[in-house]
Amino acid sequence: RIKLVLSIHHIPFLPAFLCKVTTEEEFAVLEGGSLTIPCHYEPQYASYVKYWCQGRTREFCTSLARTDDHHLVDPAEKKVSIFDDPVQLVFTVTMTDMKEGESGWYICGVEIGGVWEADDVAYTDVKVVHGMSAVNSRMSGAEGSAVTIECLYSERYRHLTFSPLTKKASFLLCSSMENLIDVLKIFSVQTSTDHCITQQ
Repeated sequence: RIKLVLSIHHIPFLPAFLCKVTTEEEFAVLEGGSLTIPCHYEPQYASYVKYWCQGRTREFCTSLARTDDHHLVDPAEKKVSIFDDPVQLVFTVTMTDMKEGESGWYICGVEIGGVWEADDVAYTDVKVVHGMSAVNSRMSGAEGSAVTIECLYSERYRHLTFSPLTKKASFLLCSSMENLIDVLKIFSVQTSTDHCITQQ
């Protein structure tokens, strides 16, 4: 008699028809920004505890938020918050003020609680990057008219000062982004702490 033993050491993603908890395989966010992750689950889990943790495996995963954590903390003050919507069968996790060091694997989980039954989980890879991105990657305008381009930038660029005296710097910074239209002439620059606006 032949006995077949199948050993599966790690499967970060399973086919959707096998999963009872699902989310996107990866997310990307600019450093200093916020990220909201939706985690979908099956109807039988509507009343179960959901959680969000950082790590590649459930056994070595640092808990960041749980739906049964009822401490009276203003959600606006939380670094990580979780909200469950049993009607839509989805719980959402929001992480704010993201740092590059927070890149890595995270787990959306439904706590089963049984001794012989593992939690149902979904894995996702979060990438926190520094740099810039355009709010709109495609823009158009009539020849000779003004075009406003909004460039979002990551936290490490907050110390830079954009003013009419630094038009060249803002031009190089904003026009270097992928898919952003070339800016040939810059007549004025306006800024805030989170974005630069250049006008052609």
